[in-house]
Amino acid sequence: MERSPFEAVAAQVRDWLDAGPGSAWARRVGRLRAGEGHAWIVDLHDDALPVRYVRIALPLDFPVSPCELSVDPGHFLQLPHIEADGHVCLGLVPIPQDYDDPVAAITRALEALDDQLLGPSADPHWVQEQFHNERASYWVHYCGKRRQAPDRRAVAARTFVDVGSTGDWSEGAIAAYIPAGSKHRRYALQVATVAPVEPHGLAARHGWADGTMVCGSALFVRLADDEPWTPATWPASFDALDALVRRATHGECLLTQWAGKCSRADVAARAKRSAKGRAKREPEVPPGQSPLLVVLVQGPLVFGYQVYATALPLLEAPCIEPVCVTRVDADWALARDHKLDVLHERRKKRVLLLGNGSLGSSLAKALARSGIGYLDVVDVQLMGVENTSRHELGIAEVGQPKASALARKLWRDIPGLDVRGFRADAPTWITKNCRPERYDLVVECTAESSVRTFISHMRSALLGDTPIVHAWTEPLCSAGHVVLTQTAVPWPADDPADELVNASDLSARDTRVRLPACSDGFHPYGAADIQLVAAFAAERIIGILDDMQQPSTVWSWVRSSAYFEALPVPVNPRVIVPYSVSKADSATTTRSLSNVLGRE
Repeated sequence: MERSPFEAVAAQVRDWLDAGPGSAWARRVGRLRAGEGHAWIVDLHDDALPVRYVRIALPLDFPVSPCELSVDPGHFLQLPHIEADGHVCLGLVPIPQDYDDPVAAITRALEALDDQLLGPSADPHWVQEQFHNERASYWVHYCGKRRQAPDRRAVAARTFVDVGSTGDWSEGAIAAYIPAGSKHRRYALQVATVAPVEPHGLAARHGWADGTMVCGSALFVRLADDEPWTPATWPASFDALDALVRRATHGECLLTQWAGKCSRADVAARAKRSAKGRAKREPEVPPGQSPLLVVLVQGPLVFGYQVYATALPLLEAPCIEPVCVTRVDADWALARDHKLDVLHERRKKRVLLLGNGSLGSSLAKALARSGIGYLDVVDVQLMGVENTSRHELGIAEVGQPKASALARKLWRDIPGLDVRGFRADAPTWITKNCRPERYDLVVECTAESSVRTFISHMRSALLGDTPIVHAWTEPLCSAGHVVLTQTAVPWPADDPADELVNASDLSARDTRVRLPACSDGFHPYGAADIQLVAAFAAERIIGILDDMQQPSTVWSWVRSSAYFEALPVPVNPRVIVPYSVSKADSATTTRSLSNVLGRE
């Protein structure tokens, strides 16, 4: 039977380590772990090294996956780059040459072990530096290991936090949830926030509020960026955590006082609830104290400790348990704290989106995920079954107003977004609701000439100096255009889109698929086609929001000359159509609106 390529490659390593030069220092392991094909132990006969042996394992798909190195799990949190199960994380990656010379892949891994762990680990300063530089990973592994410890205390399966505008320190609130039917009445999720964000409101918004809710208290403390966060400095007791909080807040916040205050308030609230429960003969839910959580914020990272009051608070200090915490605030969800000045400026922007079809819905999603703070969506249509192929909504929303259904979806999915949907035709809604300077940008993508004409006539009275963007696609998604109009060069009321902007004279009348109903039909293009235009348009519109002083401009995305030549209907391409022998090619171009209108 012919061996697989994996077996043939592994055989070369096996021959080298079992009977070749490698056999002098490696011995085969008989008992394999899941996913391993072969394994060997290398004893390191050097008392100066912190590690006594290294285990080499070949995954079943080696060399697609690199070999795995592991050491005694007892080195976890004693030496860097070692996970709880002893696996050594060195960033090994396969290279094409490993198929021809798999032995070199093993020697390369052992050299990396020596260079990245065995050699430098003799320096204790290097060890602590590595722990701090990768502190997020070690904390996650540590919290996971604590879950297996015999002296562990119960913590919520998931802990979500919104750090908000935490200064040096802030008091916050917790909403914790006990799933229905939970045997031990333990929290499955706790959400902690800083005012003005309310934890239950946040949980309900994103679909996390499931089960019996219990309120608790949180304390957010910001650590200096240079505060060491390593296994050697992690607080292991309430007193140590208290000392860290005291130091980080320059003595302004005392953990003992905060925990005592929360416990007293909890006792009073429980006494009141218990009296009501006895009257109704209901069990206390949950048993014990309400949740207390300390969230330590260091740059973009967060670390948590659950605090537990003792039965004798005057004699015993509270207990603590490390918690793996996940940030769910907009700064992290939308930007990972990268270039927050840009995100925060976008969050101030108020955008009106007119039209929520295949292009408008994709633009709404892109604008929301880019960090826009306020978005109003206006569209008169209901979601139809036939819209499913290229709209951001799906068949579950059939029969619902497109605008409000998409607004609900975006509101649920994207933190920090204030979004509303209105079922109305654009001219009527603008007339009733718009006034100058209410919005920072108006994006019109109804694909209706009458709407563009209306806006041109009523712009000064209803929108003032607000920049306006018109976006549309040509038939078959053969081209797409984004037109920024400032008041200095506005869009003409005679709507010269077909004559002066479009890439060809291709008519929607010639490409529309007619259905046996009054004025019914559709334009044949798919989700991939509209996404090309939507991505192009979103990039330009986001660029406008980041630089509102740009002059009136026309941006166009146009398919190639070969595409137009292959169409089944007569068409006259214009000068902006790029030449190419491939129908799949396209190009973008930028033109001054003043020039397009013949004013230059």
